[in-house]
Amino acid sequence: MNKITDLEGIEVGHFTLIEDAPRCLRTGISVVRISGVYRSPIPAACSVFNGYGKSMGLVQIEELGTVESDIFLTNTLSIGAVQQGAAKLALEDNPEMASLNVVVMECNDGFLSDIRSLSIREEMVSKAVMDARKDFALGSCGAGTGMICFGYKGGIGSSSRIIEFDGRKYTVGAIVLSNFGRSSDLRIPSLELSNDSGSSAQGAGSLIMILGTDLPLMPHQLKRVSRHMSLAIGLLGAPGHHGSGDISLAFSTAREYSLSDQRLMKNENTISEIFRASTWACVEAIVDSMLSSDSMTGFKGSVKSLKSAVIRKP
Repeated sequence: MNKITDLEGIEVGHFTLIEDAPRCLRTGISVVRISGVYRSPIPAACSVFNGYGKSMGLVQIEELGTVESDIFLTNTLSIGAVQQGAAKLALEDNPEMASLNVVVMECNDGFLSDIRSLSIREEMVSKAVMDARKDFALGSCGAGTGMICFGYKGGIGSSSRIIEFDGRKYTVGAIVLSNFGRSSDLRIPSLELSNDSGSSAQGAGSLIMILGTDLPLMPHQLKRVSRHMSLAIGLLGAPGHHGSGDISLAFSTAREYSLSDQRLMKNENTISEIFRASTWACVEAIVDSMLSSDSMTGFKGSVKSLKSAVIRKP
């Protein structure tokens, strides 16, 4: 499906909140569900390209090299509510659990949504979790509902790659929450745009990139992958802005590692191909988030869809 859910054991769900009165809301929650992660943590790593962000749960990933919860996405001022809702669900489903590290990542949707209304509530988390599926929605949905990317409507995007080593195929899948960049910076390979400059509402913002793979990568190797994922920002033309929280998280669903696996993963050509697949999956996911979104009017104004600026040649 060219989505992160091409990876076995991964599903994505959304809860979308759209209101026009009494408050203008364009926001929501998204969740990347990882099968069995609450009972058996998996290798993970994170990387911060620009740290103007408020994500929760990354400190323990940095320290232990594992992730032990599903990964939640929402708006900047709702991470607390989402964390509480997710923790309650996990504790209810796992009565033996004494504590856990819930990962919640965010972007600011305050142009299209009244973010100060604090409209996301704990009980909404379960609706996103119950919506989890393989063939999930893209664009203006869930946490991506009110996001802006390169001055155009952004949101949720996803992409995947299949790479082969020693006759065995592996999957690399990415999902992004895109909310960064100026339209004047945007450069998309093989896509010609009109002179439409897009909205001037965005410049800073944030970008969350999550990458999953079944490659048998150790936490220190996933750390290198997470750093390379940030290259997607520059490949699309953005220089990185002071007020942007650009954060990457990479995890592996492989729970067993043989010596031959590690020899392969240490191979110079192998790791370079993993970097390539991961980076370009993130690039495509960002573009996908824009091409999957329609124009939207919200709290402070309107944002056009990138589709309206694409020149379609015969």
